[in-house]
Amino acid sequence: MLYSLELFIIRCVAWFLSLFPIKITSSFACGVASIIFLFMPKRRKIALDNIEKAYGSSLNKKQKIKIARASFQNMALSVLELFITDRMLNELDRFEFEGLEHAEKAFGQGKGAILVISHLGSWEYLSFLPFITGQKWSVVVKNVRNPYLDQLVNEKRRKMALNPISKKSSIRTVLKELKQNHGVGIVIDQWAGPEGLWTQFFGEGTSTTSIPSRLAKQMGSVMIPAYCLRKSAGSYLIQLEESLELDPNQEDWEKSATDKLNKRLEAKILEYPEQWAWVHRRWKPKPDNIRNL
Repeated sequence: MLYSLELFIIRCVAWFLSLFPIKITSSFACGVASIIFLFMPKRRKIALDNIEKAYGSSLNKKQKIKIARASFQNMALSVLELFITDRMLNELDRFEFEGLEHAEKAFGQGKGAILVISHLGSWEYLSFLPFITGQKWSVVVKNVRNPYLDQLVNEKRRKMALNPISKKSSIRTVLKELKQNHGVGIVIDQWAGPEGLWTQFFGEGTSTTSIPSRLAKQMGSVMIPAYCLRKSAGSYLIQLEESLELDPNQEDWEKSATDKLNKRLEAKILEYPEQWAWVHRRWKPKPDNIRNL
């Protein structure tokens, strides 16, 4: 009953917000996020601690608070945008693309493409990549706890021509997609626990998934860092960076490729710090059983 009520409330709010111009709904989402920022001290502290790790003394306290608050707002905007997908399907002129040639080159090799993604910008709107280009893409996703909400979120993704693959049973499906020369999106900016590699991110040790690197080695696919950056309210840039081809003959190929992906992401976060999810606990104590190549 609680799950059903939660879904009903979300549907009603999404419908109500869809009645207004994007700028108004965006301002509303940012206002709500600013209130949440004030009344969630634990999450605010996580964000500020993460910003401290990344920037150290190069920014003052006021600047760090500004980035943290804007990060909360960015997350609220990303949630809002997902639930007004139906509207955006008819307003494709809001999207600009950069670097599509990198994907075309990858698919030309016939071994699929691994889209390396993160919670930067309007990450859900990367789903417009398959919708607009016609190329088949899937993405590995973590299930939402509320099964009704999980179904709704995946319905929104499918409307954008994106195929969501549950993280619980993803490997076989991912290999099949790459073998058919399709694209697969993998998120790399979350704590990966003992299943990841111990790497450096902003100069601090953390666990990072090496799944993109391992898939690239097994399937011969290239890795393409990709972002959907928010230029302004309702205006987006979907950006694909130059592909990273793995050298399978390199002794430390797995760690080397993962480190390079981390460096690429670091640079993009520093370029758009307000658009990354600093609230996520990216750094945790090192697990005893983690691989340290």
